Amino acid sequence: MRLYYRLCLGIALLATLAACSKAPPPDPSATMIGPQSPTRPDFRLNDDNPSPLVGTDADLYAEGLEFRDGNIMDGDQIRGQFPTIYFDFDQSFVRPVDRPALEGVADSLRNAPSDYLLVEGYCDWKGTTEYNLALGDRRATSVKDYIVSLGIDPSRIEILSKGDLEAAPDAGPEGRALDRKAELVIVRL
Repeated sequence: MRLYYRLCLGIALLATLAACSKAPPPDPSATMIGPQSPTRPDFRLNDDNPSPLVGTDADLYAEGLEFRDGNIMDGDQIRGQFPTIYFDFDQSFVRPVDRPALEGVADSLRNAPSDYLLVEGYCDWKGTTEYNLALGDRRATSVKDYIVSLGIDPSRIEILSKGDLEAAPDAGPEGRALDRKAELVIVRL
């Protein structure tokens, strides 16, 4: 009988620990910028400055932030004009096999000086969402850096990490390889 009680107590304890170990889901309202950030009192929204990034460009550069043109995402997006750039598992460098395609992208941008480029970085479902968002950012940045090294003005290229947010869930090796990519989108303002 004692063994029975100990077994029941052990199961109850394990169930309690399992229930307590689950992290609560994130609160989306905690990630939004409100009227004032608790860590930066000079980040305020007001009638004169509707942007959440209040301050001078020098303040932004001092914090390691890059000043961006806010309307690049508002233009007409043309997808499929350029080939998709693929990456090896957990890698973010532009492979030599993809460099000629990016040279063609640079030529197209030179011939259409009013076009902008949006580089979207993607990952497969392996890893945490946070890690994959960072990896998608590194992939998009490496594509941007390579195109910039070919003489294209960096202000004409914007990056966006989609991480694993659009990855095929539980994809096999071939499907995961197709999710490790950067897509290049022409934006016409």
